[in-house]
Amino acid sequence: MAGKGFRNVWITGGSSGIGRALALYYGRVGARVAVSGRNEERLEEAARACGGAAYPLDVTDAAAVERTVAAIWEREGPLDLAILNAGAAFKRAGRDDTAANLKKHLEVNLLGVAYALDALRPRMREAGGGTIALVGSLAGYAGLPRTSGYGTSKAALGYYAEALWAELEREKIRLKLISPGFVKTPIVAANEFPMPFMLEPDEAARIIARGLERPAFEIAFPRRLAWPLRLLRALPASWRVRLFAAAERRAARGRSR
Repeated sequence: MAGKGFRNVWITGGSSGIGRALALYYGRVGARVAVSGRNEERLEEAARACGGAAYPLDVTDAAAVERTVAAIWEREGPLDLAILNAGAAFKRAGRDDTAANLKKHLEVNLLGVAYALDALRPRMREAGGGTIALVGSLAGYAGLPRTSGYGTSKAALGYYAEALWAELEREKIRLKLISPGFVKTPIVAANEFPMPFMLEPDEAARIIARGLERPAFEIAFPRRLAWPLRLLRALPASWRVRLFAAAERRAARGRSR
């Protein structure tokens, strides 16, 4: 029996990391699972592992997103839960971020989600409701150094989710924001800074699945990282930037030794 009545689930970014772990979780509890991703070989493997169906997709292609959602609706039936998990972190060349780097982050991490939401919303509304979960990040809580592309896209996604919540609630669509900390996935593998409280994907999937069964809008974890960042976000911006600058100077001295 699938948790909270979730019987028909679609997960983007489902071929690896958190997405694959969620696909396996929902497959184990009896849900019908559709997974999407760009790497077709890994996607087919994930679909076999969860007993689900593979729908290859590049989320930055709006027309392809619409076709994929239409195909899932026709072949698998109306979705109760869509987890818009596809995301990317593009490593910077040199110390300064660029407009090109920021554009790539926004195309995947924000617009890719918006395209899926556009395709899902009218169908869920017609079906009488459902749940859509957007996967953000604790990196969107504050302007952390060396995350200007990725962090900006995730901060924008959090704002987008908050701004849409009331509209979707009126349409009987539950909108949830998932804000993970560091999870051992390909996205974090290239990071060159300390990553405290790292979680395995399976553990992250269990936390997310429990959170999706509860009424709270946001699922932020691990708490021992989320709460300090929330407190940091409550400080005046001028304090935060000075704290971050001091931390970055210390880190630079440590790297030069």
